[in-house]
Amino acid sequence: MTTKTEPTEPIEPASAEQAIAPHLKLLAATAERGTSRKKAAAGLMLLWLSDDVMSGVNAGLREHGITENKLHVLILFSLDERGMLDLGPLTPSVIADYCGVTRSSATGLLDWLETRELLAREHRKDDRRSLELVLTDKGREILDQALPSFWRACAHLTRELNDEDCQTLQTILAKVWRGIK
Repeated sequence: MTTKTEPTEPIEPASAEQAIAPHLKLLAATAERGTSRKKAAAGLMLLWLSDDVMSGVNAGLREHGITENKLHVLILFSLDERGMLDLGPLTPSVIADYCGVTRSSATGLLDWLETRELLAREHRKDDRRSLELVLTDKGREILDQALPSFWRACAHLTRELNDEDCQTLQTILAKVWRGIK
């Protein structure tokens, strides 16, 4: 006879140090020789936080019916429209490279945005035979509504940091970004 157990709440470590401690032991036992344990540990924390960051930002955008990756594409079109970004025509390849996603993912994002009439296809001014995607009034409206929530969610991510910490973090993340890109 089996006994039924009550479901338990997920166990949340009290600190980052507690969360990573068992993983550091595993790292010490299984990493290849020459792997920097400090760099691997920092990379693991960054990896874990990336999931939490996306979940938090997407939760803040849910009321607008859009996710961060879709908003990011709309932001690119808005920046391009305002002359604040010069990437040339915003093709799926350009968007994929800029956003760090595959070309097929970029195409899927563009299709989703076009289906919801946030982007539209128009003939290019310099070559009427070619089409380009442009931001629609509805797309601008979503941006106007969603960007305050987005910036609030971004600020919330660093709520435990003072201005100096934020500057230091920005400097460190810029180095990480260069290494990844």
